[in-house]
This record gives sequence, C-alpha cells and structure tokens, in this order.
Amino acid sequence: MTIRMFCAIAAISTMASCAGIGPEAVVPPSAVKVPSVEQQIKDQIVARSAPNQDIASARLRADDNCFWYSYVGPVETTELPLLTKDGRHLCGPEPTVAETAAVAAGG
Repeated sequence: MTIRMFCAIAAISTMASCAGIGPEAVVPPSAVKVPSVEQQIKDQIVARSAPNQDIASARLRADDNCFWYSYVGPVETTELPLLTKDGRHLCGPEPTVAETAAVAAGG
C-alpha cells in the first residue's frame, strides 16, 4: 500500500511540475517588455561604435546615410563620422529597390 501511495504522490508532483504550477511558472509573452525599434537601433550603434565618441549627439545624415556626431573641441565644434571599432563608417541600411524607385519618381 505504501508503494502505491508513493507512486501516486510522485506522479502527481511530476505532472504538477510539467504543468507550470508553482513559483517558477512561465511569464506570459504579453508581460515581456520588447524594446522599441529606436531603442534597438541605439543599442546596436552603442555596441558597434568605437570608444571616445559622443554617441548622444549622433544622428543619421540623409546625404550619405551614415551617422555623424559633434566633437566639441577647445576652439570649435566639428562634425565627425561615427566610426566602428575597426575604423569603418557606421552607416544606416541600404535603401531597398522600392524606396529608390519612390525617390527617383519624386514621391
């Protein structure tokens, strides 16, 4: 009789753990906070950019589709390209064919 009782308790506790009953229950997807697109882009820029650059002043310029930041020197403020850790320009995504056709059509 005790073996049956032990097996029943073990089976119930195993099923309860598989069902997610208890303090380690799964968080529903709606409760998970997803960062905005702007925040995701900012996080990628911070991860890729070289140190000693003012990322807070960085902006995407339309003429070359690359990020530039303001360097405040002792005499003047200069616009400099935002560089990656290996010295390359940090640029935005290439425009798609549809975007290029819309710009060429004037709309």
